[in-house]
Amino acid sequence: MTTAIKQVWVPRFSTGSLLLILTSGLLSCGNLPLSQLNLGFNVASIGDIQQKRQVDGEVYLRGKVENRAPFVGNAAYQLQDGTGKMWILTKQALPQLGDEVLLKGEVRYKSITVKELANRDLGEVYVEEMEQLNRTPAARK
Repeated sequence: MTTAIKQVWVPRFSTGSLLLILTSGLLSCGNLPLSQLNLGFNVASIGDIQQKRQVDGEVYLRGKVENRAPFVGNAAYQLQDGTGKMWILTKQALPQLGDEVLLKGEVRYKSITVKELANRDLGEVYVEEMEQLNRTPAARK
């Protein structure tokens, strides 16, 4: 007596399909903190920017809003990451205190010399915001 073996079709997932499934799963996690999600940007640390003082360079920064300074026509907010604090000059609406922000900006330097201190330069490196890529309000974290 012979027994026929029936072939069973098992679908195969290609690497691309599996990657698509995993990526969509990751992106659907709406409550994933911004600090744990790397969106493919080479995010610089504030400490490195302050130390190197290379101006006119494009950077991506991520941090928490610690201070705000509204001006006429412009505004600024202080961004803090684990390495330091830096002022961000913006023409957009100011984020709220405690918000986490991911931004693209241009590094700038403003020289401030004081004659009474032998013309010592007390200038500061800051970032001019080009685009705010993501903002997570403090209340949602």
